Amino acid sequence: MGRLIRLALILIFSSGFATLTKAQDIHYSMFYNGPQILNPALTGIFYGDSRIMGHYRRQWKKVPVDYMTFSGTYDMKVYPKKQGNDFWGFGLNFNYDRAGFSKLSLTNLQLGASYSKELSSNVFLTGGAQLGFSQRAFKTDELTFDNQFLSGAFDPTAPSGEDLTNTSFFFVDLGVGGNLRLQNEDRRSKLDLGLSLYHLLEPNQSFFDDSGVNLPRRLAVHALGALKVADPLDILLRGTAQFQSSYKEFVPGIAARIYLDQKKGKELAFQFGINARFNSITDAIIPTIEVHYRTLSVGASYDVNVSQFEIATDGAGGPEIWVSYRIVKVKPLNDFKTCPIF
Repeated sequence: MGRLIRLALILIFSSGFATLTKAQDIHYSMFYNGPQILNPALTGIFYGDSRIMGHYRRQWKKVPVDYMTFSGTYDMKVYPKKQGNDFWGFGLNFNYDRAGFSKLSLTNLQLGASYSKELSSNVFLTGGAQLGFSQRAFKTDELTFDNQFLSGAFDPTAPSGEDLTNTSFFFVDLGVGGNLRLQNEDRRSKLDLGLSLYHLLEPNQSFFDDSGVNLPRRLAVHALGALKVADPLDILLRGTAQFQSSYKEFVPGIAARIYLDQKKGKELAFQFGINARFNSITDAIIPTIEVHYRTLSVGASYDVNVSQFEIATDGAGGPEIWVSYRIVKVKPLNDFKTCPIF
């Protein structure tokens, strides 16, 4: 199993650089820390019984079309009473995204569920689904229009000439996905391979009475791997390719996790890495850092913009912050079942 994981990680990481990128949906540079956005089948795929996470991103603050994104998630495991290591995962995901002078925003609440089936020792296949309830809205306070420029001067009281009576709408969304987990006996070396499809219903996105403006389906492929190379050191390789209409994105990453203490109840590790986002040319280089203490994890990254847009941003893409807290319950001996996923 260790040789299989090692070979798969090398192939996945080396093949990813051929894909071009651009994004349309909510996305994070530390995509592996936003599992329910990446794939519904990653709901419940962690060590522990429940988990709370928060994710914040601010992009292009120096230009008027800056983006702000926030996500808060909760997921948990439920173990069937029957024998074996199969388990359910249930999750709740809240996202808020806002951009530009119009404050164009997306607010959504997603309910997710997954089921993980043990195929053999340390091999799990998971299927998941996610139901979302969303509102898209914008504000007109800071918008200007051609009709408001009269005789060469701007008059904010002049009518815009636009029909902006409907500034928000609600829609229902649906996503599905699958994930295959391979892991070693010590569970330090592991690999997740997954495929997901979002916006199955292709909901209408028009603010007007136009039913022909639909949200395109998004296909996401991911590989998340860790390889134990020494007792205090893991190498992490991960990548995602996402496709939505004519838009494409690929983000590979590599990191090293150094364990300073591995004693139960005193675990401490530092992680340093780098990700990259590609366009027809490289879009951004993204250094990352994480601290893992017991069941608390904190991470940060910063996009260094190296695309042609750096003329406007002066290379400043934006910061991203992530925090996670896992709860591991002590179970009574007669109900004890060890978490099969690390």
